[in-house]
Amino acid sequence: MRTTLLGGLLVILMGTAASAQEDTTGEEEVRWAEREAFARDFAVGFYGVGWAGPYLGGGGGVRVRWEPFDRLGVEVFSDHLSVEDPDGVRHDHPIGFNLFVPIELSERWRIRPLFGFCTVFSFVHPQQDGVDRIDDVHFGVHLGAGVELALNRWTSLFVDVKGIGYAGHSRTAGGWAIHVGDQLDFWGVFQGQVGLQVHL
Repeated sequence: MRTTLLGGLLVILMGTAASAQEDTTGEEEVRWAEREAFARDFAVGFYGVGWAGPYLGGGGGVRVRWEPFDRLGVEVFSDHLSVEDPDGVRHDHPIGFNLFVPIELSERWRIRPLFGFCTVFSFVHPQQDGVDRIDDVHFGVHLGAGVELALNRWTSLFVDVKGIGYAGHSRTAGGWAIHVGDQLDFWGVFQGQVGLQVHL
């Protein structure tokens, strides 16, 4: 009789322990699902951006991301910057794309090497009255890396750093005339971005 009661008690205790383990595993899965921002294929990011190099610039931008594979993603972006220029007021508008490789460091942190191209629509408004605006289109190639922190299931913070090589024409305004170079010039800038991303 005692043996039967003891066996029944052991069966009940084992069943209770197994049920508790399943509940704990389920809670862990729920907590992980709440942090699953990086598992989503699409995201939209908003950020501040700055340039440093032969000239300085700053502004903001937006990007749209798609990650069709675990180790490859693509994003398109549009930046809008106010740029220092001795000849007048200048504003640049880069439009381009990045290819990147997301590498998870933990459940909340990851890094992403990136590479891409862009086209920049650049406009200079000379200070002299009666002088036309000087426009040019620049082409760039960039290489960089980013760090991302998942805040919750839907949002993450990010910091990106890029080195960008540009090709375009020199532009100056002197007297009553504007001058645009006939040959392509080449230069480089460093760019930083800090922003918030919404994962869909």
